[in-house]
Amino acid sequence: MPKTIDIEDLGDFLDGIVEVARQPSAEEAMQATLGELKADLAQGFQSSTAPDGTPWAPLKHPRPKGHNQDNKPLIDTGRLQESVLYNGDEHHEEISNGGLVMISEVEYGRFHQEGTRKFPARPFMGFSEKVLDTAADLTADSVANQIDNL
Repeated sequence: MPKTIDIEDLGDFLDGIVEVARQPSAEEAMQATLGELKADLAQGFQSSTAPDGTPWAPLKHPRPKGHNQDNKPLIDTGRLQESVLYNGDEHHEEISNGGLVMISEVEYGRFHQEGTRKFPARPFMGFSEKVLDTAADLTADSVANQIDNL
C-alpha cells in the first residue's frame, strides 16, 4: 500500500519557512559582518580608498614635517578614523535582525564623505562588494539553519 504526503500535511512547516523568510533572525550574521566592515574601512583609511575601491583625491598641500608624513587624506588627527573603527563618543552602531547601521558623528565627516565646492569627496563610509557578499552569505547560512531547525 503506497504512502503519500500531501502538501497540505506540510502546512505548518511551509508556514515556518515563510515566517523565517519574512523575518529572519540575522543578528549574529550582522555582528560578524560588522567585524568585516570595520576591517574593510580600516584598510580604506590606510590605502586612501573609498569602500568601492576608488582612490581618494590626494591632499592639495603636503603636511608640515612631523605631521602626517605619508600625506594621506583623512588621517591627520585620527579622530575621523577612530569614530568609524572604535566604540567611542563619536561612534554609533546598531545591529538588529533587520540589519546593520554604523555612523560617524564627527561634525566634519559629512563634508569629507560627500565633498563640498572647496573639498573633493573622499568617501570613507560604505559597504564594499566584499562586505555585502559576506553579509549575504552569512544571512543565507543563518536562514538555512533556522529552516533546518523548524
